[in-house]
Amino acid sequence: KELGDKAKMFVKALKGDEKKAYELIMASQGAVFQSELVEKMGYSKVKVSRILDRMEGKNLIERRRRGLANMVLIKHR
Repeated sequence: KELGDKAKMFVKALKGDEKKAYELIMASQGAVFQSELVEKMGYSKVKVSRILDRMEGKNLIERRRRGLANMVLIKHR
């Protein structure tokens, strides 16, 4: 529960690219392929990967390997 509260605090503090990424993931029922996120955000693969790295560091999302692609999942709702 405490982790969930901490995550909610981080979500409220999100700005810019991280907020945009989080909203896009949530709009996709909390799970989206990383390649789809790259397409929707209009950024390079590297930039999206770095945004997701920061979000993963804050324990907001997790990435799971699905074949050759990454699935991005919201950790706490």
